[in-house]
Amino acid sequence: MIDSHDSFVLNKHVLQEKVIYHQTMTPTWLNEHASYIDGSHTKTAEQLTFNAGSVNYAALLKVPMIPAGVLQYSAPLTVKIVVSHDVTIGKTLDSDISYGVSDGTSVVGFVTRDKHTYGSGPACHGFEQTSGKALPGRGWIGELSLPKPSDSFYPGQFVITLRLDEHWGSCYTANDGGLVKVNTFNKRLMLDKGLTLEVYKDNAGEKVGIKSIEVTVLQNS
Repeated sequence: MIDSHDSFVLNKHVLQEKVIYHQTMTPTWLNEHASYIDGSHTKTAEQLTFNAGSVNYAALLKVPMIPAGVLQYSAPLTVKIVVSHDVTIGKTLDSDISYGVSDGTSVVGFVTRDKHTYGSGPACHGFEQTSGKALPGRGWIGELSLPKPSDSFYPGQFVITLRLDEHWGSCYTANDGGLVKVNTFNKRLMLDKGLTLEVYKDNAGEKVGIKSIEVTVLQNS
């Protein structure tokens, strides 16, 4: 049971967490608002599909979220990204998709893996690299570590949380009743330079199906 004092403390904590950006990014919205979208895509109202290309680690999407000069360099910031994928692609094809946040120079985030990799590593894990039209390399973190899903279920939805000021993040999937992968980052984003959502594929021949991306940026005072 929560008494009045506990309720005050909880309410005070909630009030200290301010939403400074929120957007549900549908295929139509992304087509209209992304500053960059890879030319290999096709669009319906329900899905953006990126087909095989010729470049490894290619950028698929870039979406400006917070302009330069709005945040302080070390602002206490949490970014929550909820992505929904085409389950059929994730179950049957090579489809490893990286979602990250960039300051225009560096990008940190998580890789969402297809079902074929579940025997050797987690359903999602961290990455960090230099931002660009393509990543200079994978920059993967923890791709062979626990937790490894024991089932063959491809969730289709991934919940990513990034604590940018504390340099760590987590990714949740519904595998095995709920698995959480936590990774730390060495790269430090300069938050005063602005924030952009960036999405990358892994190998050039991969196919990617994105149904929606929901992003919430919270500032903790």
